[in-house]
Amino acid sequence: MTKARILIAMPLFEGWEHVEHTLLSVQAQTFRDYRVLISVDGADKRSYEACKRFSDDPRFKIVVHERRLHWNGNINWLASQLREDYFCYWQHDDHCAPDYLQVLIDYADRHPEAASVYCDMQHFGTRNDVVRHKSVVGFALERVLEQARRANPAAIRCLVRRAAMVSALPITSATTWTVAVARAGELHRIPRILYFRRNRPDSLGMQMLTMPEEEMLAFTLEYGLGVFKYAFPLVQKEEIGPLLSMIADQLVNAQIRKRWQVDFASAAPQLREKFLARFFETAVREFGVSPAAVQEGRERLALISSEAQRATREGGVKVRPGFWSKAIAALSHPTKSSRRGRG
Repeated sequence: MTKARILIAMPLFEGWEHVEHTLLSVQAQTFRDYRVLISVDGADKRSYEACKRFSDDPRFKIVVHERRLHWNGNINWLASQLREDYFCYWQHDDHCAPDYLQVLIDYADRHPEAASVYCDMQHFGTRNDVVRHKSVVGFALERVLEQARRANPAAIRCLVRRAAMVSALPITSATTWTVAVARAGELHRIPRILYFRRNRPDSLGMQMLTMPEEEMLAFTLEYGLGVFKYAFPLVQKEEIGPLLSMIADQLVNAQIRKRWQVDFASAAPQLREKFLARFFETAVREFGVSPAAVQEGRERLALISSEAQRATREGGVKVRPGFWSKAIAALSHPTKSSRRGRG
């Protein structure tokens, strides 16, 4: 048997209804040099029964965890088993075109600068739109900030190069995982619809929309600090304040992933201030950011927020692409620092 080049990693919990169809989609792939690892969480016997017949295929292995790992723990366990060239996160209720893996790996082998290679994504179920995200290229800081702005979910539902995957560990959320991969290398799009993503009213993503306010605050904070974690080593000392203001602006003004973040536009001002205090205090505590940088970040954020509010009153938009593009260019100009390399 040819050595596997791709690890197809499938976390599974209460997915018995759709997993058989998904695994048939995996078996139908024209590219055959892969290994499938199905990680059944929380001793979910019904899901195990739904997929156990696939263990007759020597490329498929099912592991049942008695203790509940939850999504983060499950995806980190799967990543720890990676020995192949590429990691492919495959959701248990999604399916792909038969040439999905072949198209992606052919491209990835020709483009070693790409940390991840993804295609266009067709939603079905409760949504029917097509997700098309442009490639994220350029220097490391530029990629991190651009991915934070776009919040492209396709960047992990694809092929991720092994080195990029290892550098992203431990994974705390899908959103920060995409930013970590962008730090490791470029994110390349193949403009073909090869991935079909099921949307269900009871999915984890939909459940997150009903999180209590405190949990939503924690999730929003985790995302912001995750972006800062990967951008912080790439900026110079005098750029820390501007970087903090850019990330805070995305969280409280632009809200790219607004569905899973606190809606500060309609929240009480006290909640916004409480959140910002946490954000800046945690940056000091966990990353050693100086009080002067925090003060500069707060002052810049106040100016940006005033601009956003004025634009809203005048019928403008809250997301200001022109501002964001200029800010990224100012921070990530390659002549400023050798730490902005493409790797």
